[in-house]
Order: sequence, then structure tokens, then C-alpha cells
Amino acid sequence: MRLTRLVPALASVLAATAAAAAGAGDAAPQATFLSPEQLATAGGESYTYQSDIARLMRVVVSHLYHDRDVFVRELLSNANDALEKVRLIALTDPSILEPAEQLNVTVLADKDSGRIVIRDSGVGMSKEQLAANLGTIARSGTSEFLENLEKGDGGNLIGQFGLGFYSSFLVADRVTVASKTADDTEQWVFESEANADGFKIVKDPRGPTLGRGTEITLYLKPDAADEYLDLPKLRYLIQKHAEYNAAPIYLWSSASLDPSVNAVPVVEAEDDEIKVEDEATAVEQPQWDLVNDRPPLWMRDSKDVTEEEYENFYMKTFDSPDAPLAWAHFKGDAGTTSFRALVYIPSALPNDFYSKDYISLNSLKLFVKRVFITSDLGPNYLERHMNWIKVFIDVDDLPLNVGRDSLQKTKALAQIKKNLQKRVYDLFAQIASQDPSKYAELYEKAGVALKVGAVEDAKNRDRIVKLLRFTTSAQENSTSLDEVVARRKQGQTQIYYIAGAGQKKDSLEKSPFVERILARGYEVLYFTDPIDEMVINSVPTYGGLRFQDVAKDGVKFGDEDDDEKKEEEDLKSTFAPLVGYLKKELAEFVDKVTISTRLTTSPCLVTAGTYGYSGNMERLLAAQNQGSDNFMLNFARMQKKNFELNPKHPLIERLLEKVDEAGDDEDALAELKESVSVLWQTALLKSSYQVPDPNSYFSLVESMLRKSLGVSQTAQAEVDVKPAPPVETGPPPSEPPPPPSFDEDFLAKDEALRHEQEEAEEAFEKASEHKWVDWSSVKEKIGEGIKDTVKAAVPDLDTDVPNAPVHEEL
Repeated sequence: MRLTRLVPALASVLAATAAAAAGAGDAAPQATFLSPEQLATAGGESYTYQSDIARLMRVVVSHLYHDRDVFVRELLSNANDALEKVRLIALTDPSILEPAEQLNVTVLADKDSGRIVIRDSGVGMSKEQLAANLGTIARSGTSEFLENLEKGDGGNLIGQFGLGFYSSFLVADRVTVASKTADDTEQWVFESEANADGFKIVKDPRGPTLGRGTEITLYLKPDAADEYLDLPKLRYLIQKHAEYNAAPIYLWSSASLDPSVNAVPVVEAEDDEIKVEDEATAVEQPQWDLVNDRPPLWMRDSKDVTEEEYENFYMKTFDSPDAPLAWAHFKGDAGTTSFRALVYIPSALPNDFYSKDYISLNSLKLFVKRVFITSDLGPNYLERHMNWIKVFIDVDDLPLNVGRDSLQKTKALAQIKKNLQKRVYDLFAQIASQDPSKYAELYEKAGVALKVGAVEDAKNRDRIVKLLRFTTSAQENSTSLDEVVARRKQGQTQIYYIAGAGQKKDSLEKSPFVERILARGYEVLYFTDPIDEMVINSVPTYGGLRFQDVAKDGVKFGDEDDDEKKEEEDLKSTFAPLVGYLKKELAEFVDKVTISTRLTTSPCLVTAGTYGYSGNMERLLAAQNQGSDNFMLNFARMQKKNFELNPKHPLIERLLEKVDEAGDDEDALAELKESVSVLWQTALLKSSYQVPDPNSYFSLVESMLRKSLGVSQTAQAEVDVKPAPPVETGPPPSEPPPPPSFDEDFLAKDEALRHEQEEAEEAFEKASEHKWVDWSSVKEKIGEGIKDTVKAAVPDLDTDVPNAPVHEEL
């Protein structure tokens, strides 16, 4: 007989050795819970709660049940404050540290007793302080706080901050608070229950076990025990709310010892021999785990933080595989308080950033004295174009026991918002100035967001527009507007642009609108993003120059002389008959017919009025709403256009001659009308507009092709269409099952093969009970079965192979 047992003594030795090696700070906590019987026999004094306290405890339990997690933050925040007080006192009186030199917070979850113990080595409280601090509530903000809770508006409170110690009763039926100050020889215990009207304070029957500090024991409600005694959940809550606390926070947990390092001998007993083998067996060893192991970078001096530290902090905090493109680390004043901030610009812009707010993108974290408060300061705290930028704000002081709406209106947060925006824009400008190649990379990701900002953020528009970049005819790389202004020609008063959403630069360069402008050497901006035209509509001028859409009326060069003006007047006189004819023929669509000064090689083009819609804008309106009730699109298409003619183009010259030659000849007039219709609609398309009736336009083009190729207008294609069969009268056929795939077919045959093998083995076993059978025949039967199955599944496979040899012993 063989027995295998883990030797408990050896495991205990290992655990004790490891704890000793780790130091006194890792020693196992003593389970010295106070029982109700102990407190009852300890005597003490009973007190009645102040009226506001009793009222607060009632509404806390009834109104904030669904946000019970906040008790972790509230209690850890109190512990952190107590430790900060010790630190300050120790600067002038180091003796305060003697009772407990280690400044930390420990959290113990005891599943067996259903309790959580939070202990700190802070300043502690005397008997009188326990009664004053836990039995009464500060008057500042109390009324509004309680009114919000009783109205059911607890969800609007900033994380329900301000509950303090009383948040314990969200999860606990009974709470004890043991505390001791450095100069008091006695340790005192505060005890209360969730529905009690008062509390009790007794001398701790355990004696002064704390040295200095406070120990809060939560006797969890049954429905809270399973949730909050779960170590992963408890660790998550500590990290969420107190990850950046100044004091270290330890959680009592267990970790497996590495079996390769500490192998536990296993005793084996077999017959009369005792044998010890070094089998590697993992041992669960309890230990104190440091939970908040990431110091807040924003609390350090920026000069002392390395680039690698900034990047690692960002990637770990936001679980990002990529380092940020840039960051800003600064501090400032906000009214009566001060703050520190750390701003990160991610390496990529979320595809759906425009449809979300910063809250859903987890972009902002507000702390007060390193304690996390909220990620939600209202949907408009970070503008939509900045909602993807990651921001940490740590404020020295804020009124937190008020509603979220009230907090948003505080001067401090308003000032911080202004400061944040300015710092972000300054960061962009700094990169653009110092590292243009890096800014080009950044702008490729964030350019659309900045353009959204230029449209929506009127207060910061001037600052944002300086950061924008546009495709230009002047160079291969994009350009800033400052550079465009610097390259202006003498007498130039306009910045020329052409909009073509989704089009490339080489396509827009061939547009008839820019022919003469480019030929003369003027610079043109190419607006290839759908939002570009909206940006310019928000910023009509820049650097003293007015933006001019070359697809509209009003293009001026600023260097026209008298000779050019005289030539223009002469051309108008010469082409007056054609202009008059076109105005009459196209009166439904055209407001003006003019002799163009902007064309070189194209015969004509269609432009919008100064306040009309360009072809690009009409396309954008159509893309936004495909329905027939698109008022803006219908209004835009109803607006009459301008028809510009190139007087030096052969087609226009011949058209003038046709008008003179037609006279009253009906055939000539019909042909002229057809030519004008084709010319007008083709110009619409080339000018980025849609033709009113595409089918009618294509019929006109076909008619002209027939004339050009000598094809009769009445000749039609021979049509031989096979008619569909008659309507089916019977019921619809049932769908046949789909043919099995190769995998399904092969698995089915493989299953059949296994079944045959099992049958053969059973037959062999039965036969072997009586007498040996001819094994070769059994083997041959199995082999043939395998061949047949495999050949059926894979017909092309050569199965004519010899059977495997049988073991000689068989």
C-alpha cells in the first residue's frame, strides 16, 4: 500500500521562514476581533447620535445601496489624512513616531468571520475625539448633502464623497473603531450598529495593541460579504480609489511559493520501507501585498521624471500598447486652491471620438489630494474635440459634499478647464515649432479633432486655427495659414481655396476653377476633408486676407490694369448675342451668364453665387440625408447658378457663330438647343454639381454620338428576351439538406472506423476467455476496415500498403 501526504509541519516552517525573511511588516495579523460579549462586559459609556447623524445613517442605507463601493474610498481617504497628520507633526516632534514607526494602511478580509479590518498607523483618536468625530457631523454643506440624498438625487453627488465614516453602514450591520493616540496610554473602542440611535465607547479589553492609529472592523451584511470579501474585487476597489495615496496600502492575501525553489518533501510508505522524495509541491503562503505600487507622476517635479517613466505610466494606466505622442506636466493656481495636472496626447485618435464624450472614453480623472473622486464632471467639461486627450487633475481642495452640477460651477474647476485648454494648445504649438516632422505625425492623427474645435470652440478659435494644416499647391507638404499669408503676392487680398471632400490633390489641380489661378502662379489651398469648408465658414479672414472659394463669384487677383478691363468689356460686347441666348434658354437654372476671366483651357464652368452652395457642399448635404425631405439640400439645388464662358475657347466661339447662323431655322435651332443642353449639363458635372435628370442627360449624349458616328436616331438594338416561366401553383419545395463538408464526412467515417475497432476488440476479448483465435484473421479484418474507410473519405489516396507487423508476444 502506498500513502502520499503533505507534511504540515514543513509547510508551516516554510511559511514562518518566509514571513521572517520579509520583515516584521509581513507578519501575519492577529485575529483579535472584539466580540459583542467582550464589549458588553467592558462597560463603557453610551451616547446618542446628533440628529443629523441619525438622519444621515438612515438615508445612506436607503438611497445609496447601488453605489456601495464608495466605502472603500471613504475609509482609505480618512486613513490617508490621519497618516498625513502624523507626518506633519513628526517634522517638529519625531517622538510621535515611536509607538509605530511604519506609516501605512493594512486591509484584511476574513471570510470565516465575514469581516473586513482596515488599520492605519495614523494620528489616532482619543475617547473624546471618537465621540466628537464619529458622533457628530460638520455643519458645512450638511443641509444640501442630506436634502440631495433624501430627494433621491444621491447619484448626482460626486461619487457620494462626504459620507466619510458613515459609508461603512452601506455594507456593514455593525462597526467597531479601535483607536489610540501617541500620548494616550489607553486604547478606546467606538461601537455602533446601522439602525441604532446611538453608539458606545469602551476601553479596549485587548489593551493598547495598535501603538498608535485606528482600526475599523466592518461586520458585513450577508448580501455584502460575498462581494467584498472577494480579494480580486477588494484589490480592484483599493486600486481604483486609492492607488495614488501617499501612504502604502497592504492587502492580506496568499501567494503560491515557487515549487522549484521551496520543494516540500513527500513521505511515501510502501510495505516496511519509508521513502522520502523531493517532489515539488506548491504551498499557499499568506503575505502582505502592496496594492498601490504606482506613485503619482503628477506629484513629482517634471524635471525629475524621465521620458521612459512618463511613457510607462501612460501605457500601464490606460492599458495601451503604444506610447503617447506627447505630454504636458504642470501645476497652477485656480482661485483659492492650486492643482497639478498631467496631460497625454495619445498616439491614435479613436475612430468614433466625435460620437462619444470624454466620460465614455475614460479620458479624465479628478483627484483631491491624490484620492480619486470622479471621471465625470459633466458632458461638456472637456470639449468634444479634446475628449480623446487623457487628463489627470489633482486639486488641493474642492467642495465635495455637493451635487455634481454645483461642483461643475465652482470657479476653481472653471479656471482649471481654461488652463487645461491653453496648455494643450500650447503643447501642439510647441511641437509644431520645435519638431515639424513629429507635428506632421501628430496632425495626421489629430487634425480632424482640431478642425472640429475650430468650428465648435469660438473662444479658442484663433488659437486653434494657427495649429491647422492644409494641402496646398505651393509645396508637397501641408502648410499652415501663417505660411500662406507669408507667401502672398503683391496686391493679393484673398486666400484662394477649392473644396473637394474625399478627392486627392492631383484631381483638384485639374479643376477648371483653378486653371488661371495656378497658371498665374498664385497659391491655392485644397480642402480635401469634409469639415474644411465648415472651418473656413467659421473663420472668414486670416492675417488680413479673406478666404475665397474659387468655385464662387468674387475671385480677384488685385493686379488688374486698365488694358485688361478694356479687353474684358470688348469681349462682353462681342459675345452679347450668345450670352443673351443662353440666359433665355437656361433661365430655369441660371442667374447670370458671364464672360470668364478665370478659365484658360476649359470652355465653361458653373459657379455658385457669393452666398450660394458649392458643388462640394451640395454633395456633403446629400450624404448627410438621403431622404426627400432634406430641406437644406433641396434649397441648395433650387438656387440658380452662374454660367461662365471662356471667350477664347473654340467651342464657345463656334457656339456664337451658331447663334448668328440659326436665325429662324427650326432644325438649326433644335440642334443648337441640344448642344447648349449638353454643354450646360457637362459643365455642371465638371464643376462638381449633379445634373437634374441623369437619364435625360445620357440620352442627349447618345443622340450626339449617333450623329457623330452616322448612326440613325431611330435605329434600336435587337432584343431577344426569354420570358420567365409561368407562376408556380403547388406548395414551395422543401429545402434539401446541404451536402456534408469534407470535415464532417471524414469525422463520420472516422467514427464508424472506431466503432468497428471496438467491436473487433470486444470479439477478441470474448474469444480469449475460452481459447485463442486466429489473430491474423482479426488483424486482417481490422486492416481491411481501415482501408475501406480511408479510401471512402479520400478516394485518391493509395491504400495498398502492407499491414503493420504484430508484436511477436501476441
